[in-house]
Amino acid sequence: MTTKTLLTAIIFISSFNIVSAKAKIPVCFPCETINTVQELPTGSEIDELAGQHVNIAYLNNEYGILWMSFWNTNGRYVLSNASNTTYFEIDDQASQILKDKHNFDIETAENPLSFFKKIGGKLILFIVIALLIWGNLPSKNKDVKPTNI
Repeated sequence: MTTKTLLTAIIFISSFNIVSAKAKIPVCFPCETINTVQELPTGSEIDELAGQHVNIAYLNNEYGILWMSFWNTNGRYVLSNASNTTYFEIDDQASQILKDKHNFDIETAENPLSFFKKIGGKLILFIVIALLIWGNLPSKNKDVKPTNI
């Protein structure tokens, strides 16, 4: 039994050193994400205000690990460029243009994040924690049978 445990530990430690040098676990505490919600036509009044072609996007801070979002905060609508690398805050004038010309009211728009981004990561995290706790609980069925020596 100890030989198997020792061998497993040696293999684990040696493989961990090889993997850790190349692969990193993706962790976001927090990461700022921008997701395009609606593409606007080229040459609109919003493009003239921003000075470049922009789309309506949703900006939020995401907390997660291994590409799973566990928590989202500070969500708001912004204008972003096509590659979602730059964003502009929406002022009152741009909000009125979006409402009149593009039928998009920022005040009444709902959170556009998917179910998995909102709740799915929390469910998986809860299940993993519950399994870890359940696995560490001691067993109640401890039948001890006496033996004669």
